[in-house]
Amino acid sequence: MKSFTQEARVSSTGEGPFQWVIGAFYSDIDRDYSQDLPVIGFTALSGIPTAGAAAPTDHLYFSTVPYKQKQFAIFGEGTFSVTERLDVTAGLRYADYKETRFLTFDGIFAAPTINVPGKTKADNIAPRVIVAYEATDDVTLNAQVSKGFRLGGINDPLNAPLCTPADLASFTALSTPGFKNETVWNYEAGMKARFAGGAGSMTLAGFYADIENLQATIDAGSCSSRIIANVPSARSIGFDAEFAYRLTDNFDMAVAASYNDAELTSSLLDAGGQPIQGLRDGNRLPTVPKFQASLSLGYERPLDNGAEVFSNLTLQHVGKRYTQVSDQENNPRTVPLFPNVGGQTATSLIFPLELPSYEVVNLRIGVRGDGWEGAIFVNNLGDERAKL
Repeated sequence: MKSFTQEARVSSTGEGPFQWVIGAFYSDIDRDYSQDLPVIGFTALSGIPTAGAAAPTDHLYFSTVPYKQKQFAIFGEGTFSVTERLDVTAGLRYADYKETRFLTFDGIFAAPTINVPGKTKADNIAPRVIVAYEATDDVTLNAQVSKGFRLGGINDPLNAPLCTPADLASFTALSTPGFKNETVWNYEAGMKARFAGGAGSMTLAGFYADIENLQATIDAGSCSSRIIANVPSARSIGFDAEFAYRLTDNFDMAVAASYNDAELTSSLLDAGGQPIQGLRDGNRLPTVPKFQASLSLGYERPLDNGAEVFSNLTLQHVGKRYTQVSDQENNPRTVPLFPNVGGQTATSLIFPLELPSYEVVNLRIGVRGDGWEGAIFVNNLGDERAKL
């Protein structure tokens, strides 16, 4: 892969009530990508021909997908101080994206596709507005509305010879012609405060994210392929909170917690009207725990020689979550076992697919001086066997 990127910015000097920045971004990527499955002697032993227009003999699957991606963006943002305590920020980013591929797929596991061009292009506008109000010298209130996007793209062709007729019909409709931009509107509001003469600080923020055309990766059943398809809508709602306090000249503590209820608000249906691989309205988004928290205790003490000893103990809690959206279907899952193997009598294995919550403790102790630091540490002090 070869990648070239360049960004240029021009900004104001920092004087006066209005501050601004404008700029441009350019990216050019060339990538050669291929997959190959050689099984030497396969044709001679099986009598099945494997050579094609592109695939050599004994190569059951052969593909090359060189592609070029180009992206150009311009952006600008300005902050106006309405009063000494009220700032309003507004920004806008426009991006234009193009991708060109030349698809070659061959071998007995692929539908022959020889040097067929594939193209996609997209553009999007991402605005944001931020309002910050300094209610007192120690309390600042803020609110933000912003839009983000993830660019769409092209799916590789299905391995059609492996597909059942039903899977070929369903997944061809989903994978062609490609997947759309994923967009999100984010709304948040919060506050930052200092108290006890600066010894303590607190931050609170609530957010709501409205997602459109969520890009979901799908295993295309019998086709032995993966495709990306768009789920019409999803949302995420929650809060973040942080609290820090210096207990004494030597001890300090910090607590952080977050809650995130992220779920699909629509379904992606197959030809029979059933949700595909758990992409059902109300199912949680993958890998996102609803609750996370951490507690940190710090200690520092100066030495007579000018150095300082320090230590930090951190406890982190990660809540329950799912690896894939489909893990929420038929959970716990039951898998049949081959009978009478090694004298076993069980005919099935039953296991839960929700990953349990876990806690990890980390410890760090060290000495620091002017321009240097040395420390020893133990990560996962309690030897927690977390299921990831």
